Amino acid sequence: MRMTPQQAETVRMFAHRYFGEDAVIWLFGSRTDDRKKGGDYDFLVETSLDQPDIIVEHKIAMIAELQSTSTFEGEKINLIVKRRNTSFDMPIYVVAKSEGVRL
Repeated sequence: MRMTPQQAETVRMFAHRYFGEDAVIWLFGSRTDDRKKGGDYDFLVETSLDQPDIIVEHKIAMIAELQSTSTFEGEKINLIVKRRNTSFDMPIYVVAKSEGVRL
């Protein structure tokens, strides 16, 4: 995994702040492969929040706050949010959970 322990802790901290203490976070995509170089940070956050407007507001705030930290400054961050209590499922959720690294 090409992510420092400090970066992982920062992501967990902000995910819990914006999406609740029960939020679960995965890093997926190219950053999970130690043989690759560069790439953006792809995160999946699973939350028990269920109001779409609040989820979008918190998603934007979390990305903005992450990018303002010294550990993620200037980095491209993709954040996908999955509502835990919904039957709606997308293939990216399955890929992120099965191929990603839970933080």
